[in-house]
Amino acid sequence: MAFNNWPSSGTLACLEADWGQSPVILKRVVVQNFLSFRDRLTIDIDRNITILLGSNDHGKSNLLRALVHLNDEVPITPDECNWDDAGAPGLSFEFELASSELQKWAIAVNEANLEIEEDKKRASAGAQGVDVKVIEPRQAPMRLNVLGPGVLPATPKRNSREWVPVEVPHSLLDSSLNRLTVSRTGVGTPLTIAGVPIFAFPEAIIEFLEEGIPRVELFEVAVGEFKDAATAESINTEALEPLQGVFFCAGIDPRNSEALFRQDDKTIKVLDRASEVLNANLAQLWGQGTDLAFQLRHQGKEIHFLVDDPAIQTRKARMSKRSEGATQFFRISMMLYARRAKHPANSFLYLFDEPGVYLHPQGQRDLIQVFERVADGSQLVYSTHSLFMLNQNFPPRHRLIYKDKDGTKVEQKPYRQNWKLATDALGVYLTSNILFATKILLVEGDSDPIYIYELFRQLNASGQTDVDLNSLGIMSFCDYQNLRFLIQLFKRTGDGSSIAVLVDGDATGKGILKRVGDLATAQDVKLFTLRDNCSIENYCLFKPEFLAAINRAILGALNAEKRTPPDALATRIDSSWAEYAGEPKITAGRWFKDLAKELFGDEVSKVVLARNYVEFCRELTQQTPDPTQVKEATKLCGALAEALRLPPVRGFALP
Repeated sequence: MAFNNWPSSGTLACLEADWGQSPVILKRVVVQNFLSFRDRLTIDIDRNITILLGSNDHGKSNLLRALVHLNDEVPITPDECNWDDAGAPGLSFEFELASSELQKWAIAVNEANLEIEEDKKRASAGAQGVDVKVIEPRQAPMRLNVLGPGVLPATPKRNSREWVPVEVPHSLLDSSLNRLTVSRTGVGTPLTIAGVPIFAFPEAIIEFLEEGIPRVELFEVAVGEFKDAATAESINTEALEPLQGVFFCAGIDPRNSEALFRQDDKTIKVLDRASEVLNANLAQLWGQGTDLAFQLRHQGKEIHFLVDDPAIQTRKARMSKRSEGATQFFRISMMLYARRAKHPANSFLYLFDEPGVYLHPQGQRDLIQVFERVADGSQLVYSTHSLFMLNQNFPPRHRLIYKDKDGTKVEQKPYRQNWKLATDALGVYLTSNILFATKILLVEGDSDPIYIYELFRQLNASGQTDVDLNSLGIMSFCDYQNLRFLIQLFKRTGDGSSIAVLVDGDATGKGILKRVGDLATAQDVKLFTLRDNCSIENYCLFKPEFLAAINRAILGALNAEKRTPPDALATRIDSSWAEYAGEPKITAGRWFKDLAKELFGDEVSKVVLARNYVEFCRELTQQTPDPTQVKEATKLCGALAEALRLPPVRGFALP
């Protein structure tokens, strides 16, 4: 039985320091003639988390199925061909080698070239009738083997009369190569590189690929209640996969544990020892350790997973009763560990299909934080049609999957135009996010939310702040009367909500704060004002992009009315800004309105300006913001984060 040869906690490496980051990074996937995908489509994959957005039945799950075919034992099946029979299905997976792997690749290539030369010599000798020693194929089953575990490809033995050395394209045996493309073309075919089946490559290349290419694991049920108990009949069902992970972590193979469920003196002792191992390994999972004590105990025909919590004096505790964020982190951690134990590999690519579908909006936000922790060491892809599974912290991670008459399509940047493409496709409005927010910032202008979200993202990216924007709702109030109403509307007692108000540093903004002061004090609402003569535009970190956004906004307004732009428009904007910035006596927002009247003859939308600015910023390949602006912006955002008690990106508290 699995528990007869018991490992000690000192020898059992149940949980590594990280989740096993792949030495090769999946950069993009090309799909053609596969299920709902007809045209040749390329999908970029983020090095941490990729989020597939879209309505139901538009192809998100089909893309996840395509990724599973990176596993060697999963060839394309006939029912996965394009529904319109557009031709042979094809999948390509492009990987980038991490810098740490380039030296290993060079060594593998050198060994492969030597092996090929030796193969040619032996083949030549065999062809001339010289008696040569036959080299058997390796007997250990290859992971990169389309025929399944333990089955070797039906190729002749080396140096037999039928065997011919494989001619590997010279371009693939370049020691400086830092990208590899692995493909499948057609039904039932093996994984190939440049048309050569991987199992036909020299041994050194096969070993390198086996170590580097991640195993793909798809989770179709990733959330729900954590089940604390199992019977011998239920432990190996899909619903109890998290508890399987607990068993594995305790040194017990649930697939071979039937005898353990029969309570006797021996099995009681086995569970005592398993609990010791479990505690040692779960302490690593929580990182800093925990004062909880975990136990596996018999109760009738079941084994229960229990917790001794110093904060609970009268009874045993259960993981299923802890906070939703911590429970989901534990549940998914154990699911991942179970998969890794059942399907060993050096690295993994985790796929989650609609993981938040049964969760409350706050639970979906907690799940995003869980994924941030998991993605510390592995690439992860999840699909969703929920607004609340959008990650405001990392817009470039999102891909919009939609379908037209020609099949499934992909929009690589759905976050453009303030998420308009994404929200239109999902049939929701981004402002509905605020209905479930407990951290609310009320701002003066309609464009302020766009700037503030982007400012936090930029500061997060540079390490100046660590703030989870998914927990933050920002809404403009326009005037004093609306502000009073919104404070009363959103100030809910007993739900841990916090509200702050931010206004411009001009007379209007200061007047609003003065009038709302008594209400704010009574409702414990924090009040903030920007620097004197400053609006949020004054806090933009990238002034060239801000001025380019102004140019685009004014040009757009002129073009809409079919009017000729004034001469040297960009130069006039730059000159006006230089004059204004030398000694600002009005806010940048007011300056923009005056400039628009001068160049266009009327005001131009500040919301359009904000969207333009954000789009330009997200296209930046090198970010060199003004250090003074960074200091002022960090001070502002830090104060807002403290007042609203905003959590960090990976923010829920673990036990």
